[in-house]
Parts: sequence; C-alpha cells; structure tokens
Amino acid sequence: MTTITPIQNDFIAQINGVDLAGPIEEKTFAKIQTALHEFGVIYFQKQKLTPSALSSFTKLWGKPDVHHLAEHTFPEYPEVRVLSNVKKDGKLVGAFRGGSFWHSDLSYLKKTGYVTLLYGIECPSKGGDTLFADMRRLYENLPTNIRVQIEGKMAVHDRNYRYSALYPERPPLTKSQLASVPPVEHPAVITHPVTEKKSVFLYKEIIRTIGELDQETTWSLMEEIEGLLDNDDFIYRHKWNPGDLVIWDNRCTLHSATPYDSEKFRRVLYRTQVSGEMPAYVA
Repeated sequence: MTTITPIQNDFIAQINGVDLAGPIEEKTFAKIQTALHEFGVIYFQKQKLTPSALSSFTKLWGKPDVHHLAEHTFPEYPEVRVLSNVKKDGKLVGAFRGGSFWHSDLSYLKKTGYVTLLYGIECPSKGGDTLFADMRRLYENLPTNIRVQIEGKMAVHDRNYRYSALYPERPPLTKSQLASVPPVEHPAVITHPVTEKKSVFLYKEIIRTIGELDQETTWSLMEEIEGLLDNDDFIYRHKWNPGDLVIWDNRCTLHSATPYDSEKFRRVLYRTQVSGEMPAYVA
C-alpha cells in the first residue's frame, strides 16, 4: 500500500510502498502527483531504476525534456542526463559541479520547468546534499518593503547572464547556444496552476532586472531576498543514499547542490525533467 509521510512543515513527503520500476496504476500515480503539488518535494527510497525505467516513470508526468547541452546522456534515452565526478578513459561520464546555487530548472525558457527527478546511484557518505527552499513559505513571510518591489512586477531571466562565472570549468557557450536561449520575462511572484498558492519566482544568478529596477539595484534586492532563505523553516536538506529518487515542483521551490570531496568520493546520479507552462501571476 502506498503511504505518504509528511517530513517537514508540509514541504517534504516521503512515499513508501511503491516500486517505481514496475507498472504503476493510474490511481497510484494520481496519489503521487497530488502529493507533489501539495508538498513541493517528495522522495522515495530503495528504488532500483535503470535509465529505461526512469525514462518510463518520467513520461507519466509529461513529455521529458532533452537538455540543451546534450552531452552526458544515454544514446537510447537522451532525456536521462548523468551527473557525476567519475571519469572513464580520462573523461567525465557526467556533468560535474553544476547547480551549486539557488535556482529553478528551466526558468530561462518561456515554458519553465514543471518537475525534476533526481535518482541516486553512487552517493558520497559525506557532503553532496541537495538543498530545497519552499518559495511559498518565503512569499508568505516576505517583509512589506520587499513585497511591494516584486509583487505584480516582471523579471528578466537570462541563462547567459552569469553562465561563465557559474561554470568556469565548462567550455564557453557557442554563438548558436547563446542565440538559442534569449532572455525571457516572467512574473516575480507566480501563482501555482494547481494549488493557486503564490511563490517567489526569483534567484539572483539569472535575474538581470525586476520591473523598473536597474541591474545593480536588482542584484542588491536579490541578495536581500536570498538572505531570507537562511532560515530552517524554509529549507530542507536531502542527504543522499543509493536508490533515493527525489522529485520536486519547480513552480514553488528552489534547489541547490552542495559541495563534497570529489577526490575522495564517487558520485553518480541520473536526472530527468519535464517542462510545464508559462508562469502566471493571479492577483
């Protein structure tokens, strides 16, 4: 029997009693999906997922995305991306040192991320955790002076804004890669299309401007907003074990990788994601 156990502030839920590698009944998946919308982050333990099984489960959520940087994927399953520090024949088998800052997947596209699924294969015994921030709770607790600066305003999301600073070890983006993802505008506060709850939809590493604010003022405001996340009421830290599958709703959460000793520990994870709709704000 599928059971759902709240873990932290109605933000995290652990789901037991379901084998995600096998056929999943429609009513079971509906229960899982409802839990994700309600909590924002859900996780399963002791799963045994091949790239094929992860791909099949991801397709229940919608059409899987193929990452715009199509390296480190499986030829048969290009939607399954490998994250790893492991090398084979001198080359990394997966993307390394990505996402070590607060972000929401695919926010730089017109149709932003809906769900992301991350599955642990090999996990460090120390470090390499993933942090999650509840942006609904942050919205509910915003100081008035910040709320009036962002609510009802549009923010410019630009993937290329700080790409080289965030990923100094990666090759520079080509002209075609730069042109393929132009800046887009999204509401700074968005309304969840299912729950109708509002969330702050901002993070400093990709936001160029908010409303009429210039770039420098926007950066200062973003630092102030992200400073509010230094609060255990808003944050969940997932400590990985092999067989963990974590799923999050990008429309109401941010997440960030944390460091680990990559010389001492091996780390291998599989990642898939599904896009949603254009974010909207309903007053």
